Amino acid sequence: MPNINTGTLSQYSDIISRVFEKKKETYPMVLRDSTLVQKVNKSLGTWDSIRFAEEIDMDLYAKYRAEWNQSTTALTQYGYEKDVTIEYFTKEIEITRKMRDAGKDNIVRKLIDLLTDAPFRKMELDLAHRFTFAWSTSYTDNGGLSVDVSVWDGLALISGSHTLTGSATTYSNQVTGNPQFSKGSLELAERLFAEETYNNLGERVAMTPDTIVTTNDPVTVNTVKELLGARADVETSNSGTFNVYGWGWYKHIIVPLIHTTAAWALDTTKRKYWFVASSMDTDFQLATLNSAYLNLPAQGKSGEDFSSENWKYLSWISYAMAILTGRWIKGSKGDAS
Repeated sequence: MPNINTGTLSQYSDIISRVFEKKKETYPMVLRDSTLVQKVNKSLGTWDSIRFAEEIDMDLYAKYRAEWNQSTTALTQYGYEKDVTIEYFTKEIEITRKMRDAGKDNIVRKLIDLLTDAPFRKMELDLAHRFTFAWSTSYTDNGGLSVDVSVWDGLALISGSHTLTGSATTYSNQVTGNPQFSKGSLELAERLFAEETYNNLGERVAMTPDTIVTTNDPVTVNTVKELLGARADVETSNSGTFNVYGWGWYKHIIVPLIHTTAAWALDTTKRKYWFVASSMDTDFQLATLNSAYLNLPAQGKSGEDFSSENWKYLSWISYAMAILTGRWIKGSKGDAS
């Protein structure tokens, strides 16, 4: 960085641009870059809404045809759809004349970090809050925006009575009793995949979970690591037993932002939340209209305030997200409620 009390506007803008481009490559986008989130790039000029839709289901099994008779036409069923609106999320900072003249380097550096992190941090927070508020249908975010987090049957992501479009059958993706994570509770979640997973015609289908999502609670994280890392059965003292989870079947995604409030404050009541998901069957959708972008001031023009002599910088991003169904994920609050 140039000497703060002699640096020009163009020098500051160049440095901030370089920092921002680096953040695009290095900021840890744990959820966005995971296999659970399906990414869509929405083209400019194509309006501000997008419709996500399930694939069409077809009945699974061939049927007997007697001699001389016609074959039975396959049944088809449309799935759920969800319309969402692209929203813009921004962060503005001002580098004051006094900061520059007085050489307040630390403050300026913190402001630059805040500016260049903000779009990426906000997207990760919103993705994490789909798990935070998995037992709710809406919340109000840190900027006052009312966010719909229901799936398309109108229920919360985790529910004991999800519906289907072409059948009266309902299903649950709530791990019974909200147990803390353990080998036994993981098996309860796996049973939901085996027995409580249907297509929209009400036919039971096979989904194989491959991802565990937790907060960064040390007890939960270590329990997952012990289970996935052990070679013997973790519930027996016999070292010769075989641990079925010890051979890389599951990925473990640790998301520190899950146990937060809508305003990003710590919420310890959610620290034990955990989820099991199938990345092959996820319908967690993220549509980006504008990737993270930086607006820079020009000397004597926009961004340089004539009266205060402050320099203004703006970072922003625009996107929408939705989850269509709860079939691909099972969840527990971990509080035995």
